[in-house]
Order: sequence, then structure tokens, then C-alpha cells
Amino acid sequence: MDTAELTTIIADLRSEGSDIAEVEVKLAAGGFPQTLAPTLSAFANTPGGGTLIFGLDESDNFSSVGVYDVVACKAALANLARTGMEPPLNPRSWSFDFEGRSVVAAQIDELSTSLKPCRVKGTGKAYLRSYDGDYELSLLEEQAFIANRDTPRFDQEAVPSASIEDLDAALLSSYLETCKSSSAALERMQDSEVLFRTGVVVDRGGPPTVAGLLALGLYPQQYFPNLVIQASVAPGSNDPVGTRAVDSKRFDGPIPLMLDQALRWVQRNTRSRVRFGRDGHGRDEPEYPIEAVRELLSNALMHRDLGPHALGEAITLKLESGQLVLSNPGGLWGLTVDRLGKTGVTSARNGYLTRICQNVRYSRDQRVVEAMASGIPTVLRSLREAGMVPPRFHDQGVRFAVRVPNHTLLAPEDLEWLASLRPAVPLNDIQRHAAVAMRHGVKWTNKTLRDTFPMDSLEARNVLAGLVDARVAEAVGERGGRVYQLSEMLSPEDAPEQQRLPMEPDASVDSDVLESQVPVTGVVSSSPRRAPGARRVNADNIAALLSGGPANMSAIQEATGLTERQALYALHLLKGEGRVVLQGGQGDRNSKWALIYEGETRSS
Repeated sequence: MDTAELTTIIADLRSEGSDIAEVEVKLAAGGFPQTLAPTLSAFANTPGGGTLIFGLDESDNFSSVGVYDVVACKAALANLARTGMEPPLNPRSWSFDFEGRSVVAAQIDELSTSLKPCRVKGTGKAYLRSYDGDYELSLLEEQAFIANRDTPRFDQEAVPSASIEDLDAALLSSYLETCKSSSAALERMQDSEVLFRTGVVVDRGGPPTVAGLLALGLYPQQYFPNLVIQASVAPGSNDPVGTRAVDSKRFDGPIPLMLDQALRWVQRNTRSRVRFGRDGHGRDEPEYPIEAVRELLSNALMHRDLGPHALGEAITLKLESGQLVLSNPGGLWGLTVDRLGKTGVTSARNGYLTRICQNVRYSRDQRVVEAMASGIPTVLRSLREAGMVPPRFHDQGVRFAVRVPNHTLLAPEDLEWLASLRPAVPLNDIQRHAAVAMRHGVKWTNKTLRDTFPMDSLEARNVLAGLVDARVAEAVGERGGRVYQLSEMLSPEDAPEQQRLPMEPDASVDSDVLESQVPVTGVVSSSPRRAPGARRVNADNIAALLSGGPANMSAIQEATGLTERQALYALHLLKGEGRVVLQGGQGDRNSKWALIYEGETRSS
């Protein structure tokens, strides 16, 4: 962490008016806080970990009051993390002079799945982070963490009280036909042998497995009442006061039927709009691309937690104002959010269920799973083709959620304008939407961008800096009140009169830090110290280095001459473009960055 990042975090806190999920603030003016252990446990158990800041007064708009003693504060934190937690933690800490006072910041990294949950040694309790607080894990949530230490196999377990008669004859016939037509080995087997070998039943003529019953059963909810999709529409402004939900539905039956029912419900409760293509013909397009919704629903149904600790929870599907929200019990298993849809690698929580669903079709003659590792890339592609921004994924360890923002489809004239720009750097989906908004008079700040396209401060800085790098936008004003507007280098007809937004405090800083070592000409920014192309050059230099094989951060810095901060910003740019992946744990100095080659990473 450096001063720029600390400044941005504190600006976020002041904007929110409270702690946020990934940041906890402690006063620490009169001594080390004695109630910190639950937060250490929560950050260690929560995907992504979290940040501690000592020396701010939350009750006074996070003003800087300083810590009682920098060295003693760091030592007390290290001692609590190592001796007061089970397993021990190893926080990284820094000290800063912020607004004339000494503050301490520390990063608590997420523990490996095999070591969770992290407990407070004195009480034996474990915690998880939720927005601005720590909550004690329930017994069921603790069981979920423990179950995830090994490869989940709950879908392979037998349902003793069920029989082959509980399977749907039509689904079963179609499944067997598809299995035999797609596998020369299975084609030679008897039907009962195919069902056994593919995990539909636990033995030849025996009871079905959990996976077999969910995918092919007549009514799986006879045995698992809560393995359903619970759908609802948030009330609108015209609904009566006190209305909690509209068109609330419970979808049950086998997975193919639940998938089809939920898709039809989404179509029924969302709008269609006319969009004109380059051929001049208007076409009806749904509010949410049905292909993207189908893949997200399929993922939720297949990858939900099937352990006994999660059988009381349903998948939830909500249509809210401006977004679709889908949530299922069980966090990601075997991969992280930043790898979703980028590496071509899948990690199935329920291996048998996923394999069975590859050969199960629903009413539209489509497979529940079209191909392994294709779900999230299909979602991203279909949203991009619809002119929409990517979804937001949130992994809380015991639950996974995806939010699909419903930003207005780009108009034909805006698409033509974007095509005419020829930016110096390719724009991603969010940058395209942000650029169109600037064309129509919007001026962005770090905060307004985050509010419109939910993301964290670092992502917002990268998006805005990328627009400047592309010569599409320019930054105006100093760090505390910087706004981003359409570049004056664009033709006048492409830059209508700008509407001025309030100059609100914004501590964002450009991601090509001012001391960038790469000289760049053609500066677009209003700041004379800004080098807008440096981050692109740094990223290309790192990509060239990684073409020879994976490298850790130390090797990257040594070879390129960049500071750690410069290298991280460039790597985040490459990661956002889907060109690199981190091999290893976040915060581990031995972890290596590797280039992605056609869905695979080059090994070391």
C-alpha cells in the first residue's frame, strides 16, 4: 500500500459515512484496540481478505487522529494475529503520515480454503465479514467451510429412500440416448450400466444419487424441499405502500424444468426494446439477454452447495430496479472471482451433477450445460453484444451472488460514434458506456463512476485512466476534485456542450503514478505531470517479459525497472483485458503472473 491508495480508501470511507466490507477502521489513539480479534477472523475467512486502518476517528468523518505509537501498534497487531488466532495469521502493515498524523494500515489476507475457518483462539468462535461488520458464523456455515476443505462429493451420495421409479421416464430416455450418441464407450453398455457409470444411480439397479435425482427426477423436492428457485420482483413506484414483492414464484421439479420455468418468468417480467442494426432494420431485444440469463441460472443450479448444511437454503432470483440479482448457497470452489470467464478453466463443485447435466436437455432442446467452461464467457459475450456492461460477481465464501446491471442499450448513433473513435487503447465495455455518457455531457468522478457501475475504487481509477490513455477523455482539476470529461482532441461535433457536475471531493489518483519512469509524449491531461500512455507501455513491457514464462513480482520489477505500484497497475490493466492470471495466493511473494494463451496459461 502507498499514500495514494490510502488516500483513496479514506475518501471512500468518508463518502460512505461508515466502514465498508473490505475495510475496518479503529481509533487506536489511546492504545491498541482490544476488540480486534473477530475482525481478523472475519477478514481471514472472507474471499479477498480486508484492510485495517488505525488512527482515524469514524465518529468525526474519519478524521486523522493518529495512533498511540506506530511501532507498538504494529507489534501488537502481529502478536494478536500470530498468537490469538487459529490458525495464525501473518498481516502486512505500513505506517503513513496522513493529514499531519501517523496512521497504520494493515492487510489481512484470505486464508487458504484448506485452513478455514479461522477462529479466535480464546473463544473458539469464527467470523465472516458482512458489509461494515463481523458476524459470528452459524454452526451450518462453519460446516460449509469445513466441507470445502476437500473436493465436495455431496452430489454423489445416495438417496436411500428413493428408487429408479422416482426418475422421469422422458428425461431418462433422452439422457441415455444423448450419452450413447456422444460416447463410443457408453454406446456399448446396457442402460443400467450407463446410469451407474455416469453417476445417476449408486449401483446397478440401486437408488439414485443426489445428482441423478436433481437432474432427472420426477419431483426431487419430495426429498429436498428447499432445492428450488425462489423468484420475486421488487415493488415499483406504482405499487401500494408496504408491498414486499411482486409476482413471487417458487420453481421446483428437476433442474431442466426449473431452468425453463425461471427463464420464462424472467421474460414475462422484463421488457423488450427495439434496437436498430447497421442494416437499418429494427429488432426486438430483451431487457436482459436470455442467453446470459440461461447460463447464470444453469450455473446457480449446478454449482450450489449440496451439503447437509445448505439443504435448507434456496436459490434466489430477484428483479430489482435496474438489475437482476441471482444468489445461491455455496461460494466459489477451486477458483476466484477475478478468474471467472477469463482462463477457460472450470472448477465444478458438483462434478457428477455437472457431467449429467451436459447430457440433459430441457424443453427448447438445449442442453442444461452446453460445454464445460463456456458458461461465464457466454454471459460476458452476450451482454457485450447487447451493448451492456459485464455482471458483478460477489463471493462471500458461504454464498455466491451475481448482479446484472440493466444499463440502457447503446443507441445506433452512439455505436457509430464509438466505431469512429479509433482510440489509442482498446476500450472495455464499461469504458464504452462511460465514453458515450461523456459524449452526451456527463463528467465523471471516481465516485460517480462507482455509483453508476458498481465497482471498487481501484477498478474505477483503472477505467478512468484507461479512457485518458485512449485519448478519449481528459482529467481536469487536482486530485481532491478531479473530473473526467470528453477529450478536446475529439472533433467539436462529437463533443456537445458539457453539463457540469458538482465538484465533489474525490481522492482518486491516476493509475500511472506521477513518478512513472516511462516518458510519453502527446499528454492529454490538464495536469502537466500526467503521462497518460505510461501504464499502457508498462503493461506491454510486462507482457513481453511474461511471453518467456511466468514471473513473480520481484522478477518483474527487476527486469522492467518499475516500482511495485507501477507494476501492479500495469498487471491490473492486463488482467482486466483477460491477458494475464495470477498463479498462487494473493499476497504471496512467490506467486507468479502468467500470460493467457487461448484459454490456457503457459506453465513455468
